[in-house]
Amino acid sequence: MATAPATGGKERQAPPGRKLRPPLFGGAHCETSAFRKALHAHGLDISEEMLLGLGGGIGFMYVPKAPGMPPFLATRNDPFPLFTRRMATGVGLELDIATTTDPHAASDQLAAELDAHGLAVVYADMHYLSYLSAEHHFGGHCLVVLGADEESGWLRISDRPARPCTLAPEELAAARASRHQPFPPRHALLRAPWDQAVPPTEDRIRSALAAAARAGLEPANAALGLQGLHMLAERLVATVRDSATPEAVTDTLVQAFVDLHLAGTGGDGFRSMFHAFLDEAATLLDDPRLTDAIPLAAADAAAWQHLIATLLPAGTALGDLADAHRAREEHILSGTPERHVEASAVAARLPALREEAVAAVPELRQDLATALHDAVHDIIGHETRLLHLLTPAGGGQ
Repeated sequence: MATAPATGGKERQAPPGRKLRPPLFGGAHCETSAFRKALHAHGLDISEEMLLGLGGGIGFMYVPKAPGMPPFLATRNDPFPLFTRRMATGVGLELDIATTTDPHAASDQLAAELDAHGLAVVYADMHYLSYLSAEHHFGGHCLVVLGADEESGWLRISDRPARPCTLAPEELAAARASRHQPFPPRHALLRAPWDQAVPPTEDRIRSALAAAARAGLEPANAALGLQGLHMLAERLVATVRDSATPEAVTDTLVQAFVDLHLAGTGGDGFRSMFHAFLDEAATLLDDPRLTDAIPLAAADAAAWQHLIATLLPAGTALGDLADAHRAREEHILSGTPERHVEASAVAARLPALREEAVAAVPELRQDLATALHDAVHDIIGHETRLLHLLTPAGGGQ
């Protein structure tokens, strides 16, 4: 990993006649943090939690993969670009999303955006970003390019790690050009008049509440919303209890742990952020229904945290595997070269820990299946009550 110092360097120039504020680094979720950084640089301070809420907040999606492969689980309301456009609308911006299959055109677009705004919000396959050490391909990852150093030509990046990182131009180009599924980035770049953003109005907050309620209560198909959570309970329990090998059980549980806890923010993280959004929104809207929703959202977040703990329970070989994955993530997000070395050391231990977990599955699977059933249905109960309360708060019946 190449890590830049927090200050200094010649790489970043404000557009003519405009002074950018000092950049921010780190963040809970790639898209909300990137959006927040672009807005902050141009004068609007807004929390990631508010941006998550404005984008439509929480949701759920169960995406089966090839037979024998763990499903992909998403816990935000809609993927890019639907969520992203709603987030922009929430602060009064019309978002233009530039995509291309031509690497030269993508390079020109990036240079033009840096010239116009002093930074660029782009999408890339995180597998090719060395500072993240991602094992799998995911092209929906969002980051902020702050400019290029005049002497070295290396790009300065603000991402989820707590410190600025640097990339060789060809490394970012490969990440932006990736064609791997899911979500190949297609050199996506966000363009908006960032300095024209405004704080969210009451109408926009209520629209966001309504979007979250619809996502859970009125899903377009059985893999989404509350119906998708029922599917998760059914298929997760069947996999763990009796329909898969111990290896497949272990991999399914680990992938769910990553999707629901470590990837971006996961289910428990998004629910905690949504709880904070409602708390913030309640100070802006005089609505007792919103006040009543806040403790329900807190209980929902706690229910998700309980599910995370149930997937890979502490005190077992599965729990040891969870601790290792969590430690590796924490090392990477610290953003220091020393911690990156520690992350690599943890990663080297994962295969042996997986084998120990596989050996432990046969004795655990029956009790674990029951616990997972109860944990997911507890979430369904909490979210049903929460979303029904948000419907009238969002202006619905």
